[in-house]
Amino acid sequence: MSPGYGMYQQQTAKMRMTPQFRQAIKILQLPTPDLLECIRQELQENPMLDPSGTDWGAYAEYDKRQLRQPPEPGAGPIGPYNSDYDPLHQAVWKDASLEKHLKEQLNVLTGIPRSVRQIIAYMIGNLDGNGYMELSLAEIADALEVDSCEAEQALDILKGFEPAGVGARDLKECLIIQANRLPACPPLVPVLIRHHLEDIAYHSIHRLASRLQAASSEMQEAIETLKELNPRPGAAFSAGDIPYIVPDVRVEQAGERFVITVQNAAAPRLSINGHYERLLKEGGEHDEAKAFLSKKLNAAVFFIKCIEQRRDTLFRVTQAIVEEQIDFFREGISRLKPMNLKRIADIVSLHESTVSRVTAGKYAQTPWGVFELKAFFPTGYQQDSGESASADSVKARIKELIGGENRKKPYSDQQLADRMTEEGIRISRRTVAKYREEMGISSSVNRRRL
Repeated sequence: MSPGYGMYQQQTAKMRMTPQFRQAIKILQLPTPDLLECIRQELQENPMLDPSGTDWGAYAEYDKRQLRQPPEPGAGPIGPYNSDYDPLHQAVWKDASLEKHLKEQLNVLTGIPRSVRQIIAYMIGNLDGNGYMELSLAEIADALEVDSCEAEQALDILKGFEPAGVGARDLKECLIIQANRLPACPPLVPVLIRHHLEDIAYHSIHRLASRLQAASSEMQEAIETLKELNPRPGAAFSAGDIPYIVPDVRVEQAGERFVITVQNAAAPRLSINGHYERLLKEGGEHDEAKAFLSKKLNAAVFFIKCIEQRRDTLFRVTQAIVEEQIDFFREGISRLKPMNLKRIADIVSLHESTVSRVTAGKYAQTPWGVFELKAFFPTGYQQDSGESASADSVKARIKELIGGENRKKPYSDQQLADRMTEEGIRISRRTVAKYREEMGISSSVNRRRL
């Protein structure tokens, strides 16, 4: 029986990192488009490898054709919630062009320490599709093991990049950054941004001008300037060709069971080239040619084993995820429960780092949409029953409660927290408010006005 990655990982401390071991790890963690490119290169360099009748022409445009086809209506990560559910929405969609645009600006930037440059690069990779910074300075400093002052310096530099507003942590900061760059910004604009954004939506200009003791003409000028600002500075880079993730694994329901299929593109079938294998067996007087083919044969055999190991590991890890998150696959996002990598690693007898590699950048088509495998490892909240509820399932319940409320008497955040507590989920009013804002849902006061 050939050793799997479980053995490799458990003995890492005792083993020398050989080129073969590096290759095995690389193949395991590569996203599918990168794997296909790796295989194409290997096929060109190793005559002993054969594509086994695989239609490589169909894969030739994999990243151009399939990754860029627009999603079907409602085919978001979680059906009807797809436009509002930011955490899992971000698990499926990835805007690379904004990242490239910002890194080009970083590359030509001079006069900053290397450490700050590295922090900026990390921050760029953690912007959402609108250009907003998703992490707090404390989280960034902790992740990179740097001083928070250095992280703040890096963020200030990033906020000076184009388009104006990138790197902001919320809407107000985004608009203030843009207003500060205007050559002649009306003095009322920063005041409106900081203190009266919601008032603009629900009060007449004349009433607002009266409250601020400003002339109606001044207020009108400020409003017109505000309209020119972009609340989503990174969104322009998402227009046109939207990268659409093609799943590596499909999970389909068949009666009471779930059938798991690893897509061929995620682990293509390869074999040994029969012609060159016969030449090697027949031998001859050309020792150099024989030695060359023998070396290439060994490399081909190992490469094929790596691909098959990837397929097997991807299947087993997905199978374990389905078993552990069975309620999600049967009933949807509200039943997604907290889970850590160790739980799956124990089930499939692999190291946590192996599970981490095989779930990163790999996607599963489920009855509820396409998810990155890492999305099935959410943190959670303790329930009175002793079970846990994931943050995403809590959000789904909050949205469900708001959706069924009396519009004339909408729930306050405290009432929502009380309802959740009655249902056995202990959650604070502040957390409810945070989740509600993350989902783009207005406060109870504004919902009543709507």
